[in-house]
This record gives sequence, C-alpha cells and structure tokens, in this order.
Amino acid sequence: MTRNVKRFLAGSLLSLTPAIAFAAPQTAADFPNLLGERTEYVSLRAESVEVPVRKGTSTNLVARALQDHLVLNQTGATTYLGISILSDTLVGVYNPYPLPTGNYGGHRVSAPAPTPGAPVINQYYWTDNQAAPASGRTCLYEVAVSDVGGSCSAQVAFLSYNGAICTFDAGLSWINLTSCEAQIVWGHQ
Repeated sequence: MTRNVKRFLAGSLLSLTPAIAFAAPQTAADFPNLLGERTEYVSLRAESVEVPVRKGTSTNLVARALQDHLVLNQTGATTYLGISILSDTLVGVYNPYPLPTGNYGGHRVSAPAPTPGAPVINQYYWTDNQAAPASGRTCLYEVAVSDVGGSCSAQVAFLSYNGAICTFDAGLSWINLTSCEAQIVWGHQ
C-alpha cells in the first residue's frame, strides 16, 4: 500500500508542474492592459502553453460546448474572480465563492464554436485584492480555443502580477478534439 500511495503522490505532484517548464516565451505586451492604469510598480511574468487533447466518443464536430475554468487557491487568502474578456455565455460560478484558500473554484461558460482563423478567447483573473487587482497577487488567465482543420485545440496563457505563482495543471486540463468541450485547471499561489 505504501508503494501505491507514493506513486499517487508523485503523479499528483507532477501534474502540478509549473507551466514555465512547457512555456513558449511571452511578454507582458502580449496581454492587453485590462487591470487598469497603474502608477505604482507592478512585477509581471507571462507564460503560455498548449492544452492536452482528449479524444472522446463524441460524434459532434466543432460546435458550441461547455467549458469549465477552474482554479486551486493556494494563496493563503480568499481570492476573487474577475472577467476581462468573455466571448462566451457565463453559465455560472462554482461554490464556494469567494474562493477560500485550499479550495477549487471557478466558472462554467457555454462557448460558441470557433471558426478557422477566429479563435474564441476568454480572459479572466483571480486576485486576492478585489478592490485593486493590479496591486494584489493576481493571475490573469487567457484561454483561446481554435478550429484547426476541423479539430479543436486550445492555447492557454497567463500573466503573473506581484509575485503570484500561476500554474497550469496539464494533468487535469483537457479539450475534446471533436466537440471543443474543455476543462482548464489552474493553480494560484
């Protein structure tokens, strides 16, 4: 039993690998300034990564799909959701909300079908400073779902503010190749 527990823990820890290990170089200029003008110093760090594809039994082609955008709050403080760009229809926010530390939370959207050359983009952030997100430990996340030759793919990127540690959980995240249904899971420290 001990061997199985060790294997489970090792697999769990590997799935939370920081996205920096998989990331293509990005700069803060790749994100629009959606957290407002700032006069104080703000430290920024940007990363991007491809979402793993999950082949399902769906016979649907690229179409409107439900997408879950989840985050594990490990900041030591309550965090709050802010939506910057919503190309989709917000279905709802998961409880608990606001999100206490040590919990998963997030929101669900009903995403329109992407078209070739026109990805569906959602951009949102989680912050521990709801009144001034650019001044708090904030992770700004972007999810772009594309139609590439009749198949769905997703690229995610994130921007870290003020020492926040933002991670992408590739072990729990996926997009369905045929239906564009997706689950995107982040970590926020």
